[in-house]
Amino acid sequence: MNAAQIIVTLGGVALSVFIAWFFWFAPKGQTRAAVGTGGAQEVAVTIKGGYTPDIIVVKAGQPVRLRFTRQESAACSEMVLFPDLHKSAKLPEAKRSRSSSRPISRASMAFSARWGCCGAS
Repeated sequence: MNAAQIIVTLGGVALSVFIAWFFWFAPKGQTRAAVGTGGAQEVAVTIKGGYTPDIIVVKAGQPVRLRFTRQESAACSEMVLFPDLHKSAKLPEAKRSRSSSRPISRASMAFSARWGCCGAS
């Protein structure tokens, strides 16, 4: 192998490692819920190609209020599902919707779009 082939090979390996880290191993951003009126924890969630934020940190034992704004027309994002709570909510396009829950006692709880095309916890 000459120097150019070694450089290209090392560059390819470095790029492969970066891609693996970026998609599978990079730390994910989290959003902490702020306590709003009435003592409920509140977070605004935007739906546009996925949920932003997709990881929300709340305190267990307090009510949670998620405010969803759907900025896309994809059919799979018409509803948000909370399988652990056996609840769902219809999300109108380009309008703000609210979903409230009783106090949550679990450390982790997922929510997703109707057909599982995007999800969060």
